[in-house]
Amino acid sequence: MANLYLNYKLHHGYLHHWLVAGPQAIPVSNLNHFQGEDFKLQIVRHYHQPESGVTQTPVDQATFRVGDTELKWNYLRCRDDHFVDLSAFYHTCHYLQAWTYARVASATSQKVTFILTTNGPADVWLNGHHIHRQEHFYHQLPHRVPFQATLHEGHNEILVRFEAVATRDCPYAMALQIVGLPAETPVFLPTTHEDVTRHHTLEQMFEAAFLDRDVYVWDDQIILRLPEDMPPPATAAIRFQTPSNRIYLESLKFGENKETNETHLSRAYHFPEGPYQAVLMPNPREFHEGNMRIQRKIPFWLMRHRYSQTPYGTYQERRQEALADAAHREQNVFSEIARMALGQWTQVKTENILAAIERINRREDCSDFYLAGLLGMLYRYGDDPSFPAEIKKPLKACILNFKYWADEPGSDVMWYWSENHQILFHTGEILAGQLFPNQTFTNANQTGQWHREKGERLALSWLRKRARGGFQEWDSNVYFEEDLLALSHLVDLAENPQVYELAAVIMDKMFFTMAVNSYRGVFGSTHGRTYSPHIKGGRLESTAGISRLKWGMGVFNQHILGLVSLTCAENYELPPLIQQIATDLPEAMWNREHHAGEFEEWCDQITGTWEVNKVTYKTPDYMLCSAQDYHPGESGSQEHIWQATLGPDAVVFVNHPAWVSEEGSHRPGFWHGNVILPRTAQWKDVLISIHNLPEDDWLGFTHAYFPVYAFDEYILRDGANGQPWAFARKDNGYLALTAARGFELITQGDNAYRELRSYGQHNVWLCHMGRAALDGEFGKFQEKVLALAVAFDDLSAQCDTLRGETLAFGWTGPLLLNGKEQPITGFKHYENPYCVADLAAPQMEITFGDQLMRLTFE
Repeated sequence: MANLYLNYKLHHGYLHHWLVAGPQAIPVSNLNHFQGEDFKLQIVRHYHQPESGVTQTPVDQATFRVGDTELKWNYLRCRDDHFVDLSAFYHTCHYLQAWTYARVASATSQKVTFILTTNGPADVWLNGHHIHRQEHFYHQLPHRVPFQATLHEGHNEILVRFEAVATRDCPYAMALQIVGLPAETPVFLPTTHEDVTRHHTLEQMFEAAFLDRDVYVWDDQIILRLPEDMPPPATAAIRFQTPSNRIYLESLKFGENKETNETHLSRAYHFPEGPYQAVLMPNPREFHEGNMRIQRKIPFWLMRHRYSQTPYGTYQERRQEALADAAHREQNVFSEIARMALGQWTQVKTENILAAIERINRREDCSDFYLAGLLGMLYRYGDDPSFPAEIKKPLKACILNFKYWADEPGSDVMWYWSENHQILFHTGEILAGQLFPNQTFTNANQTGQWHREKGERLALSWLRKRARGGFQEWDSNVYFEEDLLALSHLVDLAENPQVYELAAVIMDKMFFTMAVNSYRGVFGSTHGRTYSPHIKGGRLESTAGISRLKWGMGVFNQHILGLVSLTCAENYELPPLIQQIATDLPEAMWNREHHAGEFEEWCDQITGTWEVNKVTYKTPDYMLCSAQDYHPGESGSQEHIWQATLGPDAVVFVNHPAWVSEEGSHRPGFWHGNVILPRTAQWKDVLISIHNLPEDDWLGFTHAYFPVYAFDEYILRDGANGQPWAFARKDNGYLALTAARGFELITQGDNAYRELRSYGQHNVWLCHMGRAALDGEFGKFQEKVLALAVAFDDLSAQCDTLRGETLAFGWTGPLLLNGKEQPITGFKHYENPYCVADLAAPQMEITFGDQLMRLTFE
């Protein structure tokens, strides 16, 4: 038994430091046995054991077995949200259980209140005795449960086992707060490492260290920094490795130079493109032989392709470039499809195709994405003499046995209900039915012709709804890629003229929407659904490669499903007029849109109607977009309410975070979505966004993404009455941002020099945009903004603008422009210089210069 301890203190009453083991992930292969709305509870009760499974005192790096699984105790320091967060995405159903352990030293024997916060069921043992079980399921935001416990004098051993049933995105976290203990109450973690002082020194150093950006491009220098007020307290090692632990660089120089807070490492072009982790750790001998296993992993991306902000090349040149890039990535089956399109048959890796078929046979979530690609591959290249013969039989069997819709037999975790999945399932069913019309599809025991007719009926319903009202997942820089994956296959391969013609019209409409709401290749619009990597700049957007392909602005990246599908589609050509709109930079373009519709009648997940009113203001130097008055005060998910875009990296937005983690299973997360949606209104180059947080909000702040590295200049200044302002310049575009409750620039940790954090239950954010052409040089812009009148009330604001107007807006009531009500809802479907069309109109006309095109939806 260890007699050495890492020692800490409670953090705002929370256990902030733990030994953690797991999760143990057990595949649930017999999902058909668990039916009904409470199937997760059934699964938990099937696997749950009353005993903890921990038979020896936990010690850092010690192992133990639970069933056939060997688990190891690892030290974990919680982040600002106090969670032990093990969230991840699981493509098939799994039962999960994980364990946390710590010792709390109580000065006396006393009764206290434990508050255990989890997404799912959990058990607590105190000094070896089971004292509590909670059995609930809260998918996104975890639930707090208080209960009484008695601590005895001295060390008290606390063991928590928390469970989950993972089906796709799995938020999986635990936090434990003890109410009634002094703030200085000690917490101890058993360890076998003797140099506890060095452990604490490295831990503080690692937690403070930061990279100043998420993406490094080509010749960018990668520099690891410490805060300005922290001289390096020790030396340590840094590794660059991939998430799969392939090491590309190891340096022992972190903290070696005591004269600087910077450790210069390498340039981006020295490594393959992709995701990496900067692993901060003791020197290797200390780590492996001395067993000091403290680490911190900082995620980042390396990119070789430069971002194109101006159009270049011909479509055919960009098409060849896109295919070559996708083929080189060896990322998934779409890399193999790109090789086929290029005629690189000797380089096609059949094992990657067979692996994709096997995942589809397991009915993993997102199988519909890859089945569409495989069907397109078979249509286009299946008769080529070079097509691998060994994949034809398993691919045919996969197609004939797939579950093409939710009403077919079988239980699985595939998601059918979101817009992108709907059209992908329908596309797969149409193409499969066309390919094998007279054969029996074994899952539904129906012919291919039956499947084709069903797929066409559902696809046409989907297409007509998008034609009349637009997309519920409006302007999604994630899911537009997958919509285009489906639609490009329908345009190219569907045999029903109604289907392929309407699919082509919807593609035109989507590309027009992207063109209007993009700035120099960045799809910087408000989004109905998105994820953090897609909004922290334009480089990792799923649509970035598509916009580069179609109009020469953007960047090729890891998102190749829609890109490869579009390059292979011979029957769709982007209208030149839309390409010209996408590259147009008008002096001032004011766009208002209204998208609305009803949920599908067969979707029992959600019912009723949906709508969004959105605006975009675009100039040659910036773009400002927002969703107006979108469900304020309601729970949010992945909606991105507003964004200012000045360049591919220079983007600014505000949200109300739920977690500190940026793992995509959190919806909302740290940067994408909002726990509680704000009330936002925009008048051209000015935006007001009001946040009304609940009293028991977990984090208690809203924050702005403000990437200092991406600006040519930035400065923080105080205005009248000490009101702080953040100013930024990129080229000739300017931004000014303030919050009624003030803000602080975060200068250490994961988002150092990219986050402005503002605490307060009620808060108002105000954003002004400017241009050198209108506002003079950057310093003059600052003085103009600081001289403007602005008044914040509890949940409202009134301000003058740089254009001589006055705006007033609150949590309730209208937007007032110079004292007169300005509409923020009820817009036309599109209203901008290129197109004016009513919602549900049978057609829309788009013009540019002397050109006109008409989209007919009937």
